[in-house]
Amino acid sequence: MPTVHLSLPDGTYRELKRRAGELGIQVTDLIKLYIKMGLDKGFTGGGVDDKALVHLSNRIERLEREYRMKLTMLEGRYRQVEEMLSYILERVEGLEDLVSEARSMGKLVGKQVYEETA
Repeated sequence: MPTVHLSLPDGTYRELKRRAGELGIQVTDLIKLYIKMGLDKGFTGGGVDDKALVHLSNRIERLEREYRMKLTMLEGRYRQVEEMLSYILERVEGLEDLVSEARSMGKLVGKQVYEETA
């Protein structure tokens, strides 16, 4: 995708940032939207189509809801994985303790057998 670098007056950028904040989108997405709207209208000088804005606003709200739902699901899955990993680590530590105990008992048993045969 081609990249365009654009210099804007500070006031224009502040206004774009404010409007993007109201819509809950990034400034770059708002600029793309304005460019698209301008291209669709051509040079007729017509105002912004209210139906198009309502449609875009509804679409943005739907995308935000979907995003929040997916983020919530991912956070839940993350917590599940974190809990499973914690459980597995506890089990591994327990197994390490058992192996250490078994090794030390094996050494003691081996020493006792050696002493009894001597």
